[in-house]
Amino acid sequence: MRKGLMILLALFASNLAISAEEEIKTIGDLTYAKYEEQELKLDLHRLKKRARPLPCIVTVHGGGWLGGSRKSWEKIARDLALEGFVVANISYRLAEEAKFPGAVLDCKAAVRWLRANHEKLGIDPNRIAGVGGSAGGHLIAMAATTVGNPDFKDGKNNSEESDALSSIVIMGSGVDQVSRVLESKSKSIANCVIFFGAEYHENPEIYKEASPITHLSKSTPPILMMDGEKDKPGQRYGDFRKKLDSLGVKNEFVMIPRAAHGEWGKEAYRPLFVKEMVKFFRSNF
Repeated sequence: MRKGLMILLALFASNLAISAEEEIKTIGDLTYAKYEEQELKLDLHRLKKRARPLPCIVTVHGGGWLGGSRKSWEKIARDLALEGFVVANISYRLAEEAKFPGAVLDCKAAVRWLRANHEKLGIDPNRIAGVGGSAGGHLIAMAATTVGNPDFKDGKNNSEESDALSSIVIMGSGVDQVSRVLESKSKSIANCVIFFGAEYHENPEIYKEASPITHLSKSTPPILMMDGEKDKPGQRYGDFRKKLDSLGVKNEFVMIPRAAHGEWGKEAYRPLFVKEMVKFFRSNF
């Protein structure tokens, strides 16, 4: 009897999942930026039956700037789409394709492309936010804090549009690359050397320039920081949050129980991470 009930419940849950999938329209491999012969792509997810302009979320994968794929964020993107957002799940140039600030410029180009095409995509251009994990969180934080900064403009790819974001969520992300490398035992972090093109002692200024904490201002949008309980919860954000508070910028921190670094997409924890994202985005659009 109990076994039969469990089977029925499993089938019910499976049917719910299928029904939810059928509600989402996905348009894959859209080109949002071009650099010489390279095209950068994104996948767009949205509810099929929601016709009015919807708020949009840009999702940015991690991988230490060296690897990773937007496909790893597909389930999160679809979860967010089910909540009524248009979700742009992007790829970007990795460190061995473009040194810093290449990937930051890519994130900003994605925002501009969405704004330039908002009418045909059904997006509200005044409500575009971003979320990223690990290196992806660093990139979306850099994009959000350097709006209007001439050092982060490339004059290409819908350059006339704004790349401003309404709010961002970052998870397990380094916001102060100077402190990060100085606190490491060797005073060197391999992926930083590749992305920034130098050891810290060779070019400390680029580590400072590559730190979101450097670019915080009163115009910085609201920021939610999330860590798993097994991912040094809150330790990365101490000075960052103090500076946000001093500037009067809204910020929050949430810890997800039992989760480790990078487990925001894991079945056991994804609903918890997504629930907090949705609550934060809705309160800040």
